[in-house]
Amino acid sequence: MAENRIYAYCRVSKNDGTMTIENQTHAIEQWAKANNIKISAYYKDECKGDTPVEKRSQLPVLLDNLRSGDTVVVVEVSRLHRSASGLEHVYRIITEEKQAEFITLDEKEKILCTAGTDRDDLLQTSMKKIVLTVMATMAEIEKKNISARTKRALKERKDAGKVLGRPKTEIPKNFKDMFIKAANGECTHTSVMRDFSMKKATYYKLAKELGLKSDKHETPRK
Repeated sequence: MAENRIYAYCRVSKNDGTMTIENQTHAIEQWAKANNIKISAYYKDECKGDTPVEKRSQLPVLLDNLRSGDTVVVVEVSRLHRSASGLEHVYRIITEEKQAEFITLDEKEKILCTAGTDRDDLLQTSMKKIVLTVMATMAEIEKKNISARTKRALKERKDAGKVLGRPKTEIPKNFKDMFIKAANGECTHTSVMRDFSMKKATYYKLAKELGLKSDKHETPRK
């Protein structure tokens, strides 16, 4: 009989702040070490919390690999999904369809852990569903609040006359002359990049902005 496996799932999006793949992995590794548990595999997605399961890279693979008796571990339930309906859908696949165990490391969410609980206890099952819906709803509200705060902050900066986005790269005064010399074979583009302490992508991007072209595209030596 095959041994039950323990899978870890980590997800991060650009708006998660300090919630990185690395610190999720570290937290799960520390939990596994403390409990003398071996993680069979890590599944990691980089996507928004409301991204549908089928459009993610790793979560569908994890769910497909799950067998009865396996376990899914996350640092918090919002890693699975941030919408109430989406979270309930994934949670149901894990615990009901796949008959696998679910563990969240967040102390406030321990009621959602299934390990050691009676699946036939209707009261426990009902409580889990209620708590799951409340948590997902709160996560959804927080997501909207973060979005609203971000938009408000950007508007305030724009109204104050501050430039948004990445600062524009300043073009050196003699950039055009040196590029033309390199294009004519008087020197190399590589040496010009080195003199300007400029990366290849930036170098040719500035040249394009100035309408400069060259057939001599060289790769700078490391």
